[in-house]
Amino acid sequence: MSTILYITYIDFGEFKSGSSVRPQMMYDAFLKLGMQVKLLKTQQNKKEERQRAVAEINQWLDHNRPDFCYVESPSGPIFQSCDHKLLKRVHNMGVRIGYFYRDAYFKYAHLFGQNNKTLREKVIAYLSNRDLKFLKKYTDLMYFPTETMAAQFDFPNTAPLPPACVGNLGDKRGQENQRKSIYVGGISRAYGSDTMLKAFDLLNPEGQVEYPLTLVCRESEAGYIEQYKGRPWLTMLHVSGKDNLKQLYQEANLALRPVEKNEYNDFAFSVKLTEYMEFGLPVVSVDTVEVGQFVRKNRIGLTCRDDPQDFADKVREILGDSQVYASYCSSVYEAVDHGNRWIDRAQTVIDDLSR
Repeated sequence: MSTILYITYIDFGEFKSGSSVRPQMMYDAFLKLGMQVKLLKTQQNKKEERQRAVAEINQWLDHNRPDFCYVESPSGPIFQSCDHKLLKRVHNMGVRIGYFYRDAYFKYAHLFGQNNKTLREKVIAYLSNRDLKFLKKYTDLMYFPTETMAAQFDFPNTAPLPPACVGNLGDKRGQENQRKSIYVGGISRAYGSDTMLKAFDLLNPEGQVEYPLTLVCRESEAGYIEQYKGRPWLTMLHVSGKDNLKQLYQEANLALRPVEKNEYNDFAFSVKLTEYMEFGLPVVSVDTVEVGQFVRKNRIGLTCRDDPQDFADKVREILGDSQVYASYCSSVYEAVDHGNRWIDRAQTVIDDLSR
């Protein structure tokens, strides 16, 4: 039985965001594939707990040598020196290291109204660039969510490793099409909220409710869409977690991914998209490069311009024709089990790092 040293930077047990979902799904997948996993967890901002956890791994390494090491990066730079020293030690042992680099927000802060001008932003940018130099020296294979993102860096060995599905949790095939759409996520211009809400105003003229929308967001963000409150076609809720969203996904017919078309979103790949797929939901997405290619390749929905009218037209195209809708539902169900599961993602890591 092969042994993997698996390094994460989260506490296990919560599934509040993609950065917490991904590491836990990979852990479960490694176990299902028969791997013996030596796990390092604990958030790095819990300084003493993190240091104790790293020390325990170092003690284990005194008497054990893993077959390879896989790392799920933190949400931002590595803060504690003990983590750098651990990775350096593993590298010097001759153990191959695969590192999943999940985000590069600091490189594109200007797209979100920031320019790395505050002290905090400057520190994060400095530490992030320091990490890139360190990782280039001490890792063997750098994974990125998409090929487009990997192309933004100059690591010698890179590979795409996009988010994945646990399997089919819902099936829309044969389900009645009630033209209900759902959106789960942040609310802001960058998230495409204006495009989406204007589109549904077009789909439901003069107060009609032909295409109802359930919008799930944080309560703190609700003020952004104050002008749409009271629209009869809009239901706004504040829940989180897959278990709490399950009923809403079961009631919906179509999922939405409205984002601002920009350089960052072009290379990003949303964990929420794969969650939509798990529940059998076709999707209408703004045509960003990587997600757009994925949607078209797997025929799980339609892409549109970052434009309310085109967004509305694509929603109508899928939900306005029962045969068209049924076809997309079948494609979504099939796509989940065709190389897009967490177990497939974990097997890719095993194959790559066992060479």
